[in-house]
Amino acid sequence: MKLYTLKELLQIKNGRDHKELGQGNIPVFGSGGLMRYADKSLYEDESILLPRKGTLSNIQYTNKPFWTVDTLYYTIVNKQIANPFYLFNYLKNLDLSGLNSGTGVPSMTFDAYYNLEIWLPEIEIQKQITSVLSTLDSKIELNNKINAELEAMAKTIYDYWFIQFDFPNAKGKPYKSSGGKMVWNEELKREIPEGWEVRSINEIIEVKDGTHDSPKSTEFGYKLITSKNLQMQGLDFESANLISDEDYMSINKRSKVDTGDILFSMIGNIGTVYKVEETEINFAVKNVALYKTSQNSEYKNYVYMYLKSIDMDRYLKNTISGSIQKFIGLGSLRNTPFLVNDSLVKKYVKVTNSVFEQLENLKKENQQLASLRDWLLPMLMNGQVKVGDAEKMVAEKLSMAAEEKGGYEKTTSLKLPIPETKKSFAKQVLAGKIMSLFREEKEFTDIKFQKIQYLAEHIAETDLNWNYFRKMAGPYDNKFMHTVYTNMKKNNWFEDRKKNFKPLAKVNDIDKYYQNYFSPVDSKLTKLFNLLKNETEAYSEVFATVYAIWNNLIINKEKVTDEKIVKLFFDWSTRKETYTKKQITDTIKWIKDKGFEPTGFGHLIKEVKGK
Repeated sequence: MKLYTLKELLQIKNGRDHKELGQGNIPVFGSGGLMRYADKSLYEDESILLPRKGTLSNIQYTNKPFWTVDTLYYTIVNKQIANPFYLFNYLKNLDLSGLNSGTGVPSMTFDAYYNLEIWLPEIEIQKQITSVLSTLDSKIELNNKINAELEAMAKTIYDYWFIQFDFPNAKGKPYKSSGGKMVWNEELKREIPEGWEVRSINEIIEVKDGTHDSPKSTEFGYKLITSKNLQMQGLDFESANLISDEDYMSINKRSKVDTGDILFSMIGNIGTVYKVEETEINFAVKNVALYKTSQNSEYKNYVYMYLKSIDMDRYLKNTISGSIQKFIGLGSLRNTPFLVNDSLVKKYVKVTNSVFEQLENLKKENQQLASLRDWLLPMLMNGQVKVGDAEKMVAEKLSMAAEEKGGYEKTTSLKLPIPETKKSFAKQVLAGKIMSLFREEKEFTDIKFQKIQYLAEHIAETDLNWNYFRKMAGPYDNKFMHTVYTNMKKNNWFEDRKKNFKPLAKVNDIDKYYQNYFSPVDSKLTKLFNLLKNETEAYSEVFATVYAIWNNLIINKEKVTDEKIVKLFFDWSTRKETYTKKQITDTIKWIKDKGFEPTGFGHLIKEVKGK
């Protein structure tokens, strides 16, 4: 171990105003956490983000391009001496409250940070410890991404049924699009299906709020969650104050939080929603609305989606009070107009139940992984646990989690809400999206086009009039490929001029339709498209053929091995003799590494003569 001052390990830089930035995919951080996404970055390397004002305990880390506002410093770390992630975890566990220089709002200066004394081991040991912690954090991040996809699936169904009102009617057709009768509703300021009700939400679910008092902070006790602790990523326990047992019991007499309840921020960043999945609840709430969905679990997931819906957004815009500190009162939340159709709500709950179950399971798994990480962190840093032992603990925990899922990572499949009559058009939309992304590539041949289409339909797990046959170059939909270019022109999207695809007047409609049909699986498809950009026809052929063989084995309930996939690849057709065994095994490994293992979705590839 060697002693340093923080000034020897990093440079501190000021954040900047973000108000002039456009919308984009670059995270913008403040001292309270993630604020928004913008179109420019302030820094693009690993960085430790140090609060300048506000929540001084909320030290953050990022390894992607980012922007920080003026309440948050960013840093340039000397990687020859300090591993950024190791140093972040070290600083996160320090009590910096004694360094506060603010008289009102908590504040930190450059010098207060620079004079901190830091004990560091050799850089290689830091990297080993970081590797252990990163394994857990990577798994947590993966689970969060899966949960985002799952929630997007549930939202798409919700929007189709309760916003667009294209739920299946008695004949299985979309209600509103098929001429279902609509009536004007004054409370929601829009048309709703005839026979539906709009009632105050408090008639269906009891709505409470947390304490209005300001309990004294203590050194030990229970966490007090306020609106600022409800964030996009979940509950922020780190910056929450502790309160005494007595105050905790007193608050719980008025507004006890139970498993299955929903929390809703009432002050500041109004409208952040959190569904309580924890089985052991060791916190109380203040300035937070409490929807007691634990008392009516059948409505829990529907209420959760309603609170995040456009109907709720519109209501909040007309109801929020306060010129400086925005807030919404408990009375207004209790009187929220709430759309009710009991039979359809029950059907929605049934259809999405498996999705929400996996969401809840992954949240619980993340809580367990975070607890293991937080326990290992100080033990590794002070040498009480050796790196090798920690690696075994992490491997065992991840193995147990995999066994609980059946031995592999698999996202619950939810059928996209594409009506039967729209499947053919949705398939054209997906093809149009692929053409938009790949049309300028020299290697964008019919073979590459068809293979990407096949892979996209299977990775999205959506049956768009499935009609794939076994052809020499891989799975092939003959009917689709003979009509796709005609349909592109008919839709006024693209015109095929000897494989030089010219955009037509309505080409921009493709993205609108794509989001409508495929938004729940957009992140999966975008990942697929990015990986295949600028790759050869042969690369796409091998990928699609290996995928199809693997998927066939799963459908047939046969044991999947690399050796069997390789054998079946070379048995596919004589064309496959141009490839090497290494190309096939490398592709199998690549598919696993990228998280694209087949799930057995769809049907067996059909055999045809002249393959």
